[in-house]
Amino acid sequence: MVKVRKIDPRKIRVPEVRVTARMSEETAEQFKASVAGVGIDEPVKVYQVGEELWLSDGLHRLQAAIANNLPSVDVIVREGTMVDVMCNNLMSGHLRGKHPVSEMRRVITELYEVHKVGIEDIRYRTGLTREYIENLLIVSQLAPLVLKALDEEKIGIGIALVLAKIKDPIEQETILYQQQLYRWSAKDVSEFVAQVQQLRSAKVMAHGPEEQAAPLTVKCYYCGQDTRLAHVANPNTCITCSQTLLIAIAQARQELAAAASLNDTTSKKN
Repeated sequence: MVKVRKIDPRKIRVPEVRVTARMSEETAEQFKASVAGVGIDEPVKVYQVGEELWLSDGLHRLQAAIANNLPSVDVIVREGTMVDVMCNNLMSGHLRGKHPVSEMRRVITELYEVHKVGIEDIRYRTGLTREYIENLLIVSQLAPLVLKALDEEKIGIGIALVLAKIKDPIEQETILYQQQLYRWSAKDVSEFVAQVQQLRSAKVMAHGPEEQAAPLTVKCYYCGQDTRLAHVANPNTCITCSQTLLIAIAQARQELAAAASLNDTTSKKN
């Protein structure tokens, strides 16, 4: 049953795991000023779970109401569970367009792992595609460092899915290091991971499954040392040599910039 009630916004609880639409600092200030001037024209949505009211949609409106010390706001109240709260929040976030992948991932993982809601049920109740839900559940199993990069939007869902094909968390993190260092695209990462898997399969076929766990190595192009495949760049370069090259390049650029600045100063004096 749906009710519209006048409720003190300070009495509405906000779930820790939820999706919130992005709003710039400037837009947030404008929205706050608008609420102060004309109030809130769209009701906040909540679910009554037991004796408590839990927000499902309208966090920006709720925050603006509290910031403007409004004594009450219009609230659409439904009876339900925390699963209803999260599913409605996902559906609202999906319909409003852009939403952080990190938040979508956390809510879906919470529904699936904690509340034991099946993928098909999540799809039906949120309007999200089955593929999207499955992909977010897949990337949720990534190594912590890779997951942090995804949540901070340093990598996209495409690269995260490619890295999820690698089961060794150390390899995931080292390939992420390479991707960040060399600005690899999802295609570049996919091709590199395919090479890793191809070489590993060839080694297993040649030497038997007992050597499958042994790390694959190639010789560094510069120092000649055997280096784990996941620790090399293109051309085959170990991390130590790669860093040395980057430092040398950076120093060369600084020297060129200093020389150019000196020439410019000299030209002006002449």
